[in-house]
Amino acid sequence: MNQKSHHQNSAEGFGIYDILYILFRHKWKIITLSSIGFAAAAIVFVNRGALFQTQAKLLVKYVVKHHMDATPPSRNPGGPGDQFISTEIEILTSQDVAMAVAKSLGPERLLPEAGDEATAPEAAGVILSNTEVAAIPGNIILVSYSASDPTTSQLVLAELVRQYFVKHLAIHRSAAAFDFVAKQADEVRLRLRETENELDRLRTESGISSLADATNALAAQRAKTQADLMTARAQLAEQAARIAALEKAAGLPANQAPPGRVTSESRVPVHVLSEYKTKLELLGILQKRDIELRLKFKPGNRLIALNQQQLANSEAGRLALVARYPDLVTQAAVLDSDVKGTEWDILSERIKLESVNARVEAFNSHLVQIREQFNQQYAVGAQIEILERRKQMEDTEYRSLERSLKSAEVDQTLDPSRMPNITMVQQPSTPIKTFDKDIQKVVMALAGAGMALGVGLAFLIELIFDRRIKRPLEIQTRLQLPLLLSIPFISRKNRGGLMLSHSTGVRQIGTGGELELPMHPTKTVPEVGTKANHFILPYTETIRDRLIFNFGINNIIHKPKLVGVTGLSEGAGASTIAAGLAAAFSENRGVKVLLVDLSSLHLEENPIFGEIPRHSIHGALQLARNPEFKKSRQGLYYASATARRDHHGLTTFSPIHLYELMPQLQASDFDYIVFDMPPINQTSRTLTMAGMMDKTLLVLDAANTSRDELVWGHSELINGRADVSCIFNKTQSDAPAWLMGQN
Repeated sequence: MNQKSHHQNSAEGFGIYDILYILFRHKWKIITLSSIGFAAAAIVFVNRGALFQTQAKLLVKYVVKHHMDATPPSRNPGGPGDQFISTEIEILTSQDVAMAVAKSLGPERLLPEAGDEATAPEAAGVILSNTEVAAIPGNIILVSYSASDPTTSQLVLAELVRQYFVKHLAIHRSAAAFDFVAKQADEVRLRLRETENELDRLRTESGISSLADATNALAAQRAKTQADLMTARAQLAEQAARIAALEKAAGLPANQAPPGRVTSESRVPVHVLSEYKTKLELLGILQKRDIELRLKFKPGNRLIALNQQQLANSEAGRLALVARYPDLVTQAAVLDSDVKGTEWDILSERIKLESVNARVEAFNSHLVQIREQFNQQYAVGAQIEILERRKQMEDTEYRSLERSLKSAEVDQTLDPSRMPNITMVQQPSTPIKTFDKDIQKVVMALAGAGMALGVGLAFLIELIFDRRIKRPLEIQTRLQLPLLLSIPFISRKNRGGLMLSHSTGVRQIGTGGELELPMHPTKTVPEVGTKANHFILPYTETIRDRLIFNFGINNIIHKPKLVGVTGLSEGAGASTIAAGLAAAFSENRGVKVLLVDLSSLHLEENPIFGEIPRHSIHGALQLARNPEFKKSRQGLYYASATARRDHHGLTTFSPIHLYELMPQLQASDFDYIVFDMPPINQTSRTLTMAGMMDKTLLVLDAANTSRDELVWGHSELINGRADVSCIFNKTQSDAPAWLMGQN
C-alpha cells in the first residue's frame, strides 16, 4: 500500500537563523541607510549654533463657536489635554498662520541670507520649524520662538499671536461659509424638485398612488375571481351531470345531440345557438367586471383597458353571429322561454354547459391578467419606493441646510474684533540666549535611525511585503512540507549543452502510420555513445534515485510507475525537470520511459522536442505493443497529449481522458511514465490528474512562489489524494549555505 508523504513536524518557527538570513540578504540596504543616518547626525552636530528664544502665554478660557447648526458656545473646564486646547495648538502651528506671518513681515526679513530670492513658503517653513507650542495646566498655551537674531525672534512671535487670533475667528465662525451653504441648498432644492416630478410622473403613468392599496385591491380581485372560478367549475360539473341524467332518461347515448324538430326545422344550427348563448353569458360577466374595476382603479389602468378590449371583442363576435343568422335572436329567445320536451331540455342544458364553460375560461384569463398586473405593479412599486426614500433623504438634507443657512446669516453680522475667550497672559518676552538641549538626542537619534530604518525595512520586506519563499529551509521548518531537492539557479552561460536525450543515435521504431500526430524531424543529435551534458541531469538523477528508493520503501512494485511533474507558475522549470527525470530513468539498462507532455502550448518549447520522435499518447501506447519494442535499445520516448482528436475535432486533453487511458497505460510495457503537467491554478486540470499518479513533484520557482500560494497548492493536491514532494528550483544564494538550508 502506498505510503503518502506527510508534513514534517518541526519545533522551529522563526529563530535566530531566520534573523541572520534577513540581515545577510539586505545587508546593503542596512549599510546604506546606516551611513546616511551617521552622515546626517554629523551634519547636525557640526552646524549647531546659539539661538535667541522668546515666549508668550495664552489663556484659553473657552471656545466660542457659531456653527451652522446654531449650537451655543461651549465651555470646557478641563485640563491641558482637552480637545479644544489641542485644536488651538493645531491652529497656532498651521501652515496658513505661518504663511500669513511670513507675508506680513516679509520673507527677506526672515531669510536674510537669501535676500530678494526668499519666498513666503520658505519663510513659513522656517517659522514652523522654530516654533514650539505646549499646553500647561490651567488652560494655558505656551508659545516659544527661536531665531539667531533676538529682534527677529520677538517680532515674529508677536505677529504669530496676532495672526492666530485672526485664524481663530475665521475657523470658529461660519460667516465665510455663507455662499457655500447657499449654493448647496440650491443644489439640494433642485434635486428634490426633480425627484418629486419624477415620482408624480411615475404615479400618473402607472395609476398607482399607493403600492399597498393597489396590491390589496389586486389581491381582493384575485380572491374574488378565484372564488367565482371555483363556483363556475362546480356549476360545470353539475351541468354535465344534469345532461348525462337527461340523456339517460331519454334513452340517448352520451354526448349525442337529440333528434327532433328543433335542430331539423331550425334555420340556425344548434352549435351557433350555443355559441350565441355563451357570448351573452360572457358579456354579462365582462360588464359586471368593468363596473368593479372602475370602482377600484383610476381611469387608464391596464386591467380596465384589457377588460374593455375583451368586452368589445365579445360584442363584436355576438353582432357577427346575428348578422350571419338573422333569426338567431328570435330562436334564442324562444329557446329560453319555450319548453318543448326532453329534446329541448337536453339542448338547453348543453347550451348552459357551454355558457358555464365560457365563464370558467373567462375567469382563468382574468387570473392570468391579474398575475401580469401584479408583476408590473411590483416593478413600478419598487421604483416608487426608491424615489420616495430619495425624496425623504433630500428633504431632510434641504431642511438641515436651511437651518445652517440661517445660522450663517447670523454669523455675518457678528463683530470679529472681540475675543473675550482668549487672553494674553504674557506678551512676547525679552529673548534669551540658549542652546538646543535636545541636540545630543537628535544626533544620537539620527545616528541610530539609519540603522533602525535599514533593519526595519529589511524585516518589513521579508515578513510582510515579500511573501516569496527564498530558502529551502522555510519549506521544511516554517511550512512543514516535504522537500525532495533544492536546485540552485544556473545562468545560461553555465548551463552547458542543451541535449537531454543521449539515445537518439539508436534505431527508432514505430515511426509509421500508427501515430495520431505527425512526427517532427529531429534536430542534430550527438553520436551514439556520447553522454548528454544538460545542466539539469545531475539533479534529476538525484531525484530519480530518491524516487526509486521511495517506491521501494512504499512497496510500489507495479509497472509502469506514474510520476507527475507540475509547478505553481509558468517558467518554474517543471518541463525541464520532467524531461530530465525521464532521461535519467532511461539511463538504466533495459528501462523504457515515456515522457508525456501535457503542458506545452507550443510544442517546440519542450526541452526534449526534436531530439527524439514525437508521438501522440495513443501512438506511444500502440508503439509499446510493437514486437520490436522490448528489443530496441531506445529507452526514452516522447508523447504529446496537449490535444486529442475525437468526432468533435481537436479538444484539450482533460482528466477524463487520462482516466479513460489508465487501463491502457497500466497495461503497457513502459517502466516509467513521466507526465509534464500544466501549472496549478484555480481551474487547472492538474489538481484532478495528480491523484492518479504514484508520485507528484511540485516544482517551486524560488523567485516567484509565495508562501500562501504554496500552502494552497499543496493542500489542494493533498485533498486530491496525491503523494506530493516539493522541488525548490532556481535557488539563489543571498547568504552563506548554512543559513540558506540547502540540501
